[in-house]
Amino acid sequence: MSESVVVQPHLFTALGQAVATYHPDTFEHSVRVGVHARGVGEVAGLGPEDVELLGWAGLLHDVGKLAVPEKILSRSGRLHGGQWALVQRHVTAASAILDALSPDFAPLSAIIVAHHECWDGSGYPFGLHGDEIPPLGRILALVDVYDALTHARPYRHGRYSPAQARHAIERGAGTRFDPELLEAFTTTLGAHREREAAGGASLADLVGADLGRTD
Repeated sequence: MSESVVVQPHLFTALGQAVATYHPDTFEHSVRVGVHARGVGEVAGLGPEDVELLGWAGLLHDVGKLAVPEKILSRSGRLHGGQWALVQRHVTAASAILDALSPDFAPLSAIIVAHHECWDGSGYPFGLHGDEIPPLGRILALVDVYDALTHARPYRHGRYSPAQARHAIERGAGTRFDPELLEAFTTTLGAHREREAAGGASLADLVGADLGRTD
C-alpha cells in the first residue's frame, strides 16, 4: 500500500525521546497511538511493512510539536487565534524534520502530514478529500482522535469513556473519517482497552525487536 521506507529504529526512537523530554504527555499519547494504529493495520489486512510503518508514524506523528512553545501545549482552556495556528503547524513541522533528516523518510512524512486531514476535505494542512488522503494517514487520523478523546487534555475538562469515544468516531464516519476503517477500528478496541487496563502501552510494546535492527 505505501512506498518502501528505510526504517531507522534508533533514530526514530531518539526523536520520540526528544518529544518525551520536551512534553511527556505528548510522548505518552504518541506511543499509545502507535500501538493502536499497528493493531488497526493488522486487522485491516495490511502487510507487515505497512504495519511497522504505522507504528513509527504513530510514535512520530507529533514530533512537530517540538516547534510549538511548551506553554501553548500545556495551556489550560481553549486556544485562541494565533495560538491555534501555531499548534496546527506541528504537522508540517514534523514533515519538515523528517524530510531534512533523509529523503528516504518521505513515505513516513506523507503519512504524518495527513493525520489531521478529514474525509470530507475539512481538515488541515492541505484540505485533502477522501482518497486523496494516504490510506495509512487515514488510520492514523482515526486512532489519534480516539486517544485524544479518551485521555485528559489541558484544553478540555474530563474525558470520554471508551464507549462515548467509539460513538463519536462512528458519528464521524464519512465526514471526518474513512467509513471503511470502522470495522477494523472497532475490532481492535477490546485488545486496546485490555492493554490500557494493564497499565497502558509502552515504547517496548511499539518498537519491540525492531530496536535490534541496524538498518
